[in-house]
Amino acid sequence: MLNLIIGILLLATLAPKLEVTNNWVRPSSKDMNTAVYAVIKNNSDKADTLYSVSSNLAKVTEIHETYEKDGSMGMRKVDFIVIPAKKSFELKPGSHHIMLIKLNQDIQKGKKYELTYKFKRAGEIKVSAVANDKASGHGTH
Repeated sequence: MLNLIIGILLLATLAPKLEVTNNWVRPSSKDMNTAVYAVIKNNSDKADTLYSVSSNLAKVTEIHETYEKDGSMGMRKVDFIVIPAKKSFELKPGSHHIMLIKLNQDIQKGKKYELTYKFKRAGEIKVSAVANDKASGHGTH
């Protein structure tokens, strides 16, 4: 029993403090814009901040949010997103997302594309996003 408890504690300490999963990007054409979505899970006991995402896919990569004002929807750049301790934050259509502006290449359905998320505490996390028209059935959390 003691070995089991030690094993569980060891696994807990080996688990990534921050995970970026369920990455997907909408297909689009060169010189157009598109968006990237994901689930960011903070397994640590301290909040972390996503302050940048980099990619060679587009001339500009920004963190955006969708908002409503006077009955109409819009998008705007935000400087960061705080991911609370022991919580998940979903980048999803109609909410927060990563905007790829003026694509350097076509984003083709079914292909994988690399991005790097930059966090104040966890540092850089490299991910692959699959081009898809909508989120696949991976679940949201």
